[in-house]
Parts: sequence; C-alpha cells; structure tokens
Amino acid sequence: MKLFDTKAALVLVAMIVAAALAASLTLAAGGTWPAALLVGGGSAWGVLATLPSVLK
Repeated sequence: MKLFDTKAALVLVAMIVAAALAASLTLAAGGTWPAALLVGGGSAWGVLATLPSVLK
C-alpha cells in the first residue's frame, strides 16, 4: 500500500509552492508576518479547492 497517490502528492506540492510564493510576495511587498500567513493559507486553500477537480 502506498502512502500517497500521485495526484495527492501533486496537490500537496502545489499547495506548498503556492503558499510559499504568496507569503514571500506579501513579505516582499512590506506586509506583516500575520498577513503573510493568512495570504499563504488562503492560497493553499484555493489550490486544495480547485486542483483535485481539475486532475480528475
């Protein structure tokens, strides 16, 4: 039995990349740490909400 399916691993990696990119752009624009965490979490949630339905 595999721990992760290929699609699940792809969604997980995409969530991490999107969250890191959004948080770093927020900090680069002069945002605060709490704002960067909220933006990163929101972008990860958006990937989680849309990508699995696209991969079907």
